[in-house]
Amino acid sequence: MKSLTLKMLLASTCFVLVIAGCSADQASDANEGSEDGRLNLTVGMNFDGVEFPQADNEIERIIEDYTGVDLSIQAYPSATYGEKLPVMVASGDLPKAVYTNMDGAYMENALQNGVFWEIGPYLEDYPNLSSIDDIIYKNTSFKGKIYGLPKVREIARDVFIYRHDWLENVGLEEPETIDDFYNVMKAFTTEDPDQNGEDDTYGMSISGIGSAMYRIAPMMGAPNTWKEEDGVFTHATSTDGYMEALKFIKKLYDEELINRNFAVIERSQWEEEFAGGTAGIWPDVSIIAETMETRIAQTYPDSSVRVFAGLAPEEGGELRVAAGSGANGVFLFPKPAVKSEEELKQILGFYEKLAEEPMANLFKWGIEGVHYEKTDDGVEKLDGGDFQNDIHLPYRLPMGIVPAEVNAIENELTPLQKDVAETLEENLEAAVHNPTMSLTSQTSAEKGGQLSTIIDDANTKFVMGEINEEEWQAEIEKWRKSGGEQVAKEYGESFAELQ
Repeated sequence: MKSLTLKMLLASTCFVLVIAGCSADQASDANEGSEDGRLNLTVGMNFDGVEFPQADNEIERIIEDYTGVDLSIQAYPSATYGEKLPVMVASGDLPKAVYTNMDGAYMENALQNGVFWEIGPYLEDYPNLSSIDDIIYKNTSFKGKIYGLPKVREIARDVFIYRHDWLENVGLEEPETIDDFYNVMKAFTTEDPDQNGEDDTYGMSISGIGSAMYRIAPMMGAPNTWKEEDGVFTHATSTDGYMEALKFIKKLYDEELINRNFAVIERSQWEEEFAGGTAGIWPDVSIIAETMETRIAQTYPDSSVRVFAGLAPEEGGELRVAAGSGANGVFLFPKPAVKSEEELKQILGFYEKLAEEPMANLFKWGIEGVHYEKTDDGVEKLDGGDFQNDIHLPYRLPMGIVPAEVNAIENELTPLQKDVAETLEENLEAAVHNPTMSLTSQTSAEKGGQLSTIIDDANTKFVMGEINEEEWQAEIEKWRKSGGEQVAKEYGESFAELQ
């Protein structure tokens, strides 16, 4: 499978969400074929919008007419979907396409017991689906086999979003090393970057210790969560680079270059620290950068926002950026609902068509003449229709596999969009992958959240000065004895099975 082009890197304002709304009995009825012989595709997903559109609306009809499929979408609120899905899997009464993050022991058991179709052997017949990067399919595979269509997003999408106008005001360049990074945060805290004559700014706002360590530890030479060497798995906490990163963040905390309430800050307040002009750097994913630029500009019209990601530990050092799976969940196809290979191919054909240019334009721009019109340079957005609630939230985000930007009409990029695209391309070259993405561990599936909490709590206490390094090591030993060692052992066994 060939890799997606740079267009994939230009995807913006895109969270992978999904939909829902009918009962299990309705799901069974909907799984029956249409009277006219068209595929009746039931789709079970979560939805984060306010209200999912009524069936047979204009957008749904456009999708159905182009793909030749009758849709029956079951929409469940995201807050309850995680509870609903295990019940659906256990009952066996499933829609034909099921969205899942493929986490949890119940899903591992279902895959192990052959509940879902393996789709890997069929992908070569679908040009758009087979264009997805091999590493994404690998990261979302189960025991070396591909079962799900991944909701594609950038593989290394974590960035630092920052106030470029502040950087110019303090006379510094975009950081390239860890020392540069520190100097920028110091200047944002002490040199009045907003030029209002008041001491009311600081370097970087973070929410929890996890996201900061995820970004900074690999820059210091630590692995991306796990390291594999000769089939043996070592957690990042056992490496020198991890402790260096932790000490760096503690230094930022001690010097008040990051927010003192990082351990308890709510998402809304964390966002406002940056959007409201208090913090100069905000670590998040690349797709949020444009939203933040727009939000900040409402209060500070002359502001500008840019992003950076990979930083070298020293001048001339190696750039390293933590890579994710490249997917925000997958669609699986249950054998109890999808009765035949022919029907499976029809469903794959539906997702293939969703990536073609007419559907990509719908998902990216909307309806021509309502949401946009074509120009010599690309498209011009119009004020007609509610694109966000009519198309983006209920259809593009939940149903697209290949990012709409790949096949949609191209438009001239803004300076920030160009900067994001270039940064994401550089990130691919510097990506540090987690070798356990495609491996299985029963202990991790059952206790992963608890084990992560042990590490996060120890890291938080260390940064805040509540424990010293020796006491931190004792907490990591607690993690090992509580299941960390067993997880490493199971990853090694899973790795050996695939060799």
